[in-house]
Amino acid sequence: MTTVDDRPRWRLSTGHEVSLPLELSFAMGGVTVPARRGRLEAALPDGLSALALAPGVGCVSLVGIQYHRVGGGDRDGTALEPYDEFAVIVPAIRGSRTTRPLAQLAGSELGGYVHWLPVTTTPAVALGREIWGYPKELAAITVTDGPDGIRTVVDGDRYGDAPIRLEVARPRLEPRARDWTLTSYTTKDGALVRTTARIRGDVAIGSGVGTRLSVPSALARDLGLWRRPLARLYGSNVRARLFAGERLAE
Repeated sequence: MTTVDDRPRWRLSTGHEVSLPLELSFAMGGVTVPARRGRLEAALPDGLSALALAPGVGCVSLVGIQYHRVGGGDRDGTALEPYDEFAVIVPAIRGSRTTRPLAQLAGSELGGYVHWLPVTTTPAVALGREIWGYPKELAAITVTDGPDGIRTVVDGDRYGDAPIRLEVARPRLEPRARDWTLTSYTTKDGALVRTTARIRGDVAIGSGVGTRLSVPSALARDLGLWRRPLARLYGSNVRARLFAGERLAE
């Protein structure tokens, strides 16, 4: 890692360079589904606990992302080729002393543990793994932002018995302008890492109506997924700044 104009700059194993915070623009369509909390707990590293929606019930978010821009671009020579991505995220709590729904949030930190993050290019794999420890791997993914909504297909992935298909319909009402700060968790070199992202753009959040989801039986078993959409997320023109990760003390 080097520093240019007070911004950390990373040189990846692929030879590409990126500056942090990483500038991103993208379209995304996602869904949140309920899941068996016991399965989620088994998938989480020490220090995190699955968000409880009800006794024994947690949730998982599945999001297709089509990147339009990755990095600073021509102005600082740190752009990567845009790529498609599919995120499997377990909403999780850090620092809670209870597993009771709602009470679990008191005095604790809510974020999303990145369980799986297939992408379509080798530089994207290096970017995620080498800087943040994101569990990226190559897969055949197509994310299409069309007039009816955002459609994601993941084929030939590690779950293998069938493609993942996710269709998130374009909302009838205009999405609201939002400005969020979100936290994600990963593990890198055996340590828990917390990463902050600043998200801005017009994003619609609503019920799962208008969403179609098909996942391989192996993925459903792995996380105890119930294929009943609880909520959907839609944004056709979103921007983000992804900051350097912070290694958390044990």
